Amino acid sequence: MKNFIFNLRTKVVVGKDTINEIPVELDRLGVSKVLIITDKIISEKTDIINKIKEVLDGRKKYVLFDDVKPDSECSIVDRAFEIAKRESVDGLLSVGGGSSIDTTKAVAILFEKGGNIKDHSGVFILSKPTLPHIAVPTTAGTGSEVSHVAVIKDESEGRKLVYVDWYIMPSVAILDPTLTKSMPPSVTAHTGMDALTHCIESIHSTENNPISDAFALHGIRLIKDNLPRAIENPQDLEARQNMQVAAMMGGAAFTNAQVGIVHAIAHSIGAIYGIPHGLANSLILPYGMMFNLPECPRYKLVAEAFGISDTDEKKLARKAIDEVVKFIEKLGLPKTLKEVGVRKEDFPKIAELAIGDPSIISNPRFAIMPEAILEVLENAYEGKI
Repeated sequence: MKNFIFNLRTKVVVGKDTINEIPVELDRLGVSKVLIITDKIISEKTDIINKIKEVLDGRKKYVLFDDVKPDSECSIVDRAFEIAKRESVDGLLSVGGGSSIDTTKAVAILFEKGGNIKDHSGVFILSKPTLPHIAVPTTAGTGSEVSHVAVIKDESEGRKLVYVDWYIMPSVAILDPTLTKSMPPSVTAHTGMDALTHCIESIHSTENNPISDAFALHGIRLIKDNLPRAIENPQDLEARQNMQVAAMMGGAAFTNAQVGIVHAIAHSIGAIYGIPHGLANSLILPYGMMFNLPECPRYKLVAEAFGISDTDEKKLARKAIDEVVKFIEKLGLPKTLKEVGVRKEDFPKIAELAIGDPSIISNPRFAIMPEAILEVLENAYEGKI
């Protein structure tokens, strides 16, 4: 028996056309003028921002910032904050994937800390809540809409900075499946694997607890049943909504239970190569699980969530890895680092970054040494399970 805390301070609103609830939630939060933070693809290639503007027109003032990049950078956060200050906004509205949501969290940090965001990375850095933040995810994977983590790239040093604080969790998450229909199959697959990795790593984390387990295990079941459907038929709103819920559940799970070696390595690969975070997680997940297997009989829970049974618990835990590999194959994703151009000569740099990543602290098998990371990288390069 162990003591634990489970924190979910975000109100979650789920369903078709729930973006219509944004003004209601802004009223409840006392917000009169909001900074909309998004990216150029969302603002110029879809009608999502226009829909949100229509909902806000005549009810709330707004300013648009649409310079977020796929891996948001410190300079982008600093620029968005300057606009927020200049325009005297009293609320934030993120629209997009994890990069837009994380950028908005980082802007909120600067409302207390000031200065440049690169100077404030770390854990529990705020003393009180900052600006209200409504998150409107247009992907289904990061779980950032309910998490206490933001990851921002320090472009000057080529590394990812991690910010952790309960006060950066969004006030409200709007999960409207109609906003995810425009995701191409590749992005649907990558973000879905991000959600699956959150669920699995929160189960193997040393900080797991019964509530995070419940969120993670049901998240796995939803992903298993709905991610292939969403890829095959992007207009399947039921599958899209179920994936949004699964991503949210994975986000809530890892926020309270943490992650592990898979995320530590994925962050590092992403920082060096610019590989999408969900794809990086997918590439490392089975090999990270294999590394952890000697210390992680809890993988039997993952196998059961995939619908597999065995009276031998050790064999069942091993079968979980096989099911993950089969699932990745079913989605048509690459299975080795060599397929995506990761070079062996960069392994030492990846290992150096990974052992300094906070994600690795909660891994079930001790991995804060280069040898552990290199073992996983070698196996992931060759496809050795």
